Amino acid sequence: MVPVKATVDVDLVRRVRDKVLREFEKSREILETDEFGIEVSLALSDEEVEKLVLLALREAKKPISWREFKQIFSGIVGEDRLRRILANLKARDVIVELTRTRYSLPEYVPPSEIGKVKNPRVLSKILARRNIQ
Repeated sequence: MVPVKATVDVDLVRRVRDKVLREFEKSREILETDEFGIEVSLALSDEEVEKLVLLALREAKKPISWREFKQIFSGIVGEDRLRRILANLKARDVIVELTRTRYSLPEYVPPSEIGKVKNPRVLSKILARRNIQ
């Protein structure tokens, strides 16, 4: 059996990346600019990166794949750091990891995907919200 290769939602990546970049530009601190216009800026704190990740997930309103995350955060945050931030948010049950390395806020997990949640403690949050609505 040939594995199915995940596709990237180009429109989603573009829309979410634009929003994340606007927020990134507001929060970064430029230390200096040389005569060629090259800017030196301070790296974002983990807290600032977490806020951007949560912004991306809110803007998407659906699960985002790892490939899409890499494209959204390209040039903003390195892959290793992005993985660490996602793992930390998942461990704190702030976000959900689904099969095929996709991430979502609990409220945006489609009903058909509830059984595919990899951090089951967050399931109670998902189900409680579904019962209220």
